[in-house]
Amino acid sequence: MTTPNPPQQPERSAPSPTAPQYSQTPQGGAPQASTAAPRYQQPAQQAPYRPQPATATTLGATNTYAVLAVIFGFLVPIAGIVFGHMGLSQIKRTGDPGRGLALTGLIVGYAYFALIAILIFLYISFFVMMFAAMGSAFSSSDLYY
Repeated sequence: MTTPNPPQQPERSAPSPTAPQYSQTPQGGAPQASTAAPRYQQPAQQAPYRPQPATATTLGATNTYAVLAVIFGFLVPIAGIVFGHMGLSQIKRTGDPGRGLALTGLIVGYAYFALIAILIFLYISFFVMMFAAMGSAFSSSDLYY
């Protein structure tokens, strides 16, 4: 038993990707350019990946208040908050680089300030409770005869 051959179709040449295809209008008017993409188009070749050299950031171009905000954010949180706000307003006005540094100084300054405030509150409340407990212990009438 033999296998039947598939019917032969005439070969079509692939249209060039730059040449527009023309079609007749239904009324037989002038030919118009077709906006459809060619049917047989080769995929575009991509250029090989070449990593770009890293651009160096210079501290001289960065806003000074933003740099001070980061430094003082860890040392003196109130100063970090003040310099962070001053740096953000100056960056918005002049367009200097360093917005991320100013935000970092603000976030670290606020977080460090909140941590210090909570620790001071706990420290004071510990001593208040300690003196209150000592006062109630010595106020009993058993100690005085």
